[in-house]
Amino acid sequence: MKKAIFITLLLISVFAEAQIIRESELLRRMDKGAELMAKGQYDTAQVLFQSVLQNMDKLPSQVAYYFGRNSFHLGKYKQSINWLNKYIQLKGTKGRYYEPAITYLQYAEDEYLKIQRSQAKQFREDLEDANYDCGGLEKMLCPVCHGSGVVVQAGIFDEVYKTCPYSLGEGYLSCEEYNLFMRGDLDAKVGN
Repeated sequence: MKKAIFITLLLISVFAEAQIIRESELLRRMDKGAELMAKGQYDTAQVLFQSVLQNMDKLPSQVAYYFGRNSFHLGKYKQSINWLNKYIQLKGTKGRYYEPAITYLQYAEDEYLKIQRSQAKQFREDLEDANYDCGGLEKMLCPVCHGSGVVVQAGIFDEVYKTCPYSLGEGYLSCEEYNLFMRGDLDAKVGN
């Protein structure tokens, strides 16, 4: 009985020591990643940080800062924003890296907004150039009234039926009107 307890305690001790060694190795990787990041070796640092994130049970708060800052340098702005915000949430204004986290967070948000604006502009340009192929049909089903010519709206007591402002009760749009509608350029009062 005593031998079984001794063996159990020995195994627990060995396991705990292995866990401590593993954790210290992961902390060493994190520190090495921070050094590499400071030297501008962002891709290599990213690999080390990801290894820490995937293998460490309890993450130190500074790994959120390191990963967020490094993500900014790799052009992963949304990821950078998320991790830097996480660091600020964890440490608040008293955190060791609070000031640089705020600075890099602003940089990442600015870059992310530039990308979003550029994508929105490209989408609008693509939409302006796009024409739906009506397949030789002269008239298309109106996307607002779905061909009924009537738009149903909830009123105070009952439903209110109104003539469709785009198809003017017809339920159909010409191919040209349909394309204008899909681009957001068809005036509701104009419908022919």
